[in-house]
Amino acid sequence: MAGKVFISCGQANASERQVAVQLSAWFVSQGFQPYVAIQTQSILEVNAGIIGELKNSDFYLFINFRREKIRHRLLFPSSRDFYRGSVFTNQELAIAYAMRFDSMIFVNHRGVRRDGLFSYIGSNTPEFETYDEVLPIVQTAIRTANWQASYSRNLIYRNLRWSTPILYKDHTRTSGVKVLHIDIANGRPDQGASNSILRLKSITHNGVTNISPDTSHLKCSGFPGYSNIIWPNDHVAFDLLSIDIDRQSEIYLHSALDVTPRDPIVTAIGDYDLAYQSFAENYPSIEFKILLHVTGNEATTTATLI
Repeated sequence: MAGKVFISCGQANASERQVAVQLSAWFVSQGFQPYVAIQTQSILEVNAGIIGELKNSDFYLFINFRREKIRHRLLFPSSRDFYRGSVFTNQELAIAYAMRFDSMIFVNHRGVRRDGLFSYIGSNTPEFETYDEVLPIVQTAIRTANWQASYSRNLIYRNLRWSTPILYKDHTRTSGVKVLHIDIANGRPDQGASNSILRLKSITHNGVTNISPDTSHLKCSGFPGYSNIIWPNDHVAFDLLSIDIDRQSEIYLHSALDVTPRDPIVTAIGDYDLAYQSFAENYPSIEFKILLHVTGNEATTTATLI
């Protein structure tokens, strides 16, 4: 999963929009996932768009373009004229600061006064005068800050893998199984992800999608419970599903559902798209899918992230 960069910059004219395009293209070339904020007109759009995208972003880039010149000399002859920055962009900065981004870069148009929250933020990034100076300044700043496209401040999924056949026992049954695991990792260096859980959301087979017959919490691998704390820069493994060794076309969940006997979620050979969701306190939820190819033989049944 590529690190997501929230690019906060005005797009009031063709030159500013071109800068946004150049920045996006360069970030893509470096393995990042850029998002350029589009100015919204209502609080509903801010809530649905800007805040949601900021929550899901890993890096924050602030470009403070000039707006109109402010003249103070008539009232204050000794004061100097200055430009104001983009109100919209500065509002995004305030939201990003409240979300405690630890990877932030600030670039200011020469002559723009640092107002509001920006006036309290230290930045060693050179100011720019012309639009073509922005990309080189950002490139140097990113390399100096050592931003890595593999970094995430949110939860990520990785390391899909099968276990060897084992004997598994829970509150509903004891059986020989082969388990499919995945790691949910916390990329934040400063905050644990409390009450981290995983569930199967839906199953798609032959083009038809149905809500999972069991949407309860899935088991944390190697732990007795169905939720856990993911410590900073650490991970927790979850059991996504298991193959019954005695009936190898049957697929089960290791879940908190307290129903006996436990029914399989898959009973026939074929291809199944399984959609999962992971949640944790104070983190945005994440979703991922796997393609499960059931052959009726545990040795040849496969699972792939899609």
